[in-house]
Amino acid sequence: MTLRDSWGDMTALTKAASATAVAGTAAGGGIYFGTDLLKSKKVDISSLMKEVDPQKRFITATSTGDDSWKAAYKSYRESGKDVWGLGVKTASPETLIDATTEFLAKCKSNGKVKVSGKDDPLYKQVLAYCTRDTTVRDLIEEGKTGRKLLDSSDTGNDKESGWEDAWTAYRTKNHVEGGTSQNTWEVEGWDNKKTGNTLPTDYKTKCAEKAKQPAYRLEDENYKNVLAWCTK
Repeated sequence: MTLRDSWGDMTALTKAASATAVAGTAAGGGIYFGTDLLKSKKVDISSLMKEVDPQKRFITATSTGDDSWKAAYKSYRESGKDVWGLGVKTASPETLIDATTEFLAKCKSNGKVKVSGKDDPLYKQVLAYCTRDTTVRDLIEEGKTGRKLLDSSDTGNDKESGWEDAWTAYRTKNHVEGGTSQNTWEVEGWDNKKTGNTLPTDYKTKCAEKAKQPAYRLEDENYKNVLAWCTK
């Protein structure tokens, strides 16, 4: 056997031993390595939020006068910490003012920061100061039902816009011929309207109000009602 052959055999043995060692480590410490890999994976805060805190949504409105931003800005000021160094003053409980462009910009930039999990301090700050409740509207718009919320400000033909069909769905569910009517949403003029196609004056408003209510589970009763009675 030549020296080259001997060296080749030793190299092969070394590789085999290394492979065996790695396999043994993987078998004995696979969970350890897997956990490390999982911890090293980072996700931007706004995306992570949808997974671990589905009851909240990152505020995407661009107006500083948006109600959600005003409430979020109030929470930031009430904390009295000014953790982002924005130079804001502590808010009194009754004060509700427009947010600042600096505050919106900070929320936006922080929402893009990648973190390893919900225990990250910045994640907790963004959750506390840059979010609003998830609503029925969110579930419908983000869902896969293929349904679309009807426009409550639409003053056109109710039959063409889809409102007449929505009202029919409500009437059918709530009115039992010869039985007891429910009128779940207590719409105006129910006794006179329950058998016709003409919408009560407040029906569109009811839909708009119900769509704004907090909900983050598809089992939510209000979500199911709005989906059935206010969409097309």
